[in-house]
Amino acid sequence: MRFLFLIGLFFFACTDINQAELKTLLEARDSSISQKDIKHYSSLLSLPYLKGEGHIKVEEMKKIFKRFDSVEMQSRDREIRMLNDESAICEQTYVLKVFADGEWREIVQREQLTFEKVDGSWKISGGI
Repeated sequence: MRFLFLIGLFFFACTDINQAELKTLLEARDSSISQKDIKHYSSLLSLPYLKGEGHIKVEEMKKIFKRFDSVEMQSRDREIRMLNDESAICEQTYVLKVFADGEWREIVQREQLTFEKVDGSWKISGGI
């Protein structure tokens, strides 16, 4: 019985650690967009995603960075679900603000992102 308790405790601790790491990844994404740092933004994506659909998303983000004087990104209402130790899904709302022609414009949207653990680090693997 004690053994089962310890296994359960270990499972919940791993889940909490993974969720904390995913929150850090999502905050890094917000920060890289707000700083218009395409290199850092790209580093948050898994290599298979970056070679496929993610490449298109990076190019779209480059255009946004060039088009607007300032960009701000904030996420909220985040729900992270662990699928297993190597993959997860997050549903969240993001607010993307852009500044051009002397005024701020705002886009608010709900999104679902997927993640995979690569060499011990979480990466965005889809959904952007």
